Amino acid sequence: MATSIFSRKRDLAYLVHFSISLPLMFLVDMQALYPVSVVPGFMKALKFYLINTHHDQFFIHTPPFFRAFIWSEVLYQAPVMLWSLGALRRASPKLPIVLLPYAALIFITTATCMFEYSFWDIPLQHKIDLTTLYGPYLALSAFMFVDMSIRLNNIVNKSSIAANEGSKKLQ
Repeated sequence: MATSIFSRKRDLAYLVHFSISLPLMFLVDMQALYPVSVVPGFMKALKFYLINTHHDQFFIHTPPFFRAFIWSEVLYQAPVMLWSLGALRRASPKLPIVLLPYAALIFITTATCMFEYSFWDIPLQHKIDLTTLYGPYLALSAFMFVDMSIRLNNIVNKSSIAANEGSKKLQ
């Protein structure tokens, strides 16, 4: 039986992150894909809160690359996060192979957005506000990438050791 998620602090952090980010993705980020007529008022209020608090221009004038990033949320990120909710609880050995490319994608898309807004003609304080929104995603994805790389490396090393021991027994 797998160890409790509460004793696996990194996995617990990922579980909490996915549990919060997944609904927000559908409530805020994906609004750019929904017909305006079907977006309920509370979702519009969430979006306007982000615009007013963090001055996020991506939600005012959605550039084509950002729309592509939203489609990556629909087609890849959301399914991975949904799968990960169960996989993290049961300590699936497949986590590193699934979350490593996920973390790379999140890092690249977040870094791209941060690079883009660094050139916006907005006050420095607005850029700082945006960094408080995007920065944690960048940090968590970098941490997850390193964590999953180490986990995957450990799996490969164990497999190599087992294969070497098996070939020694045959000799």
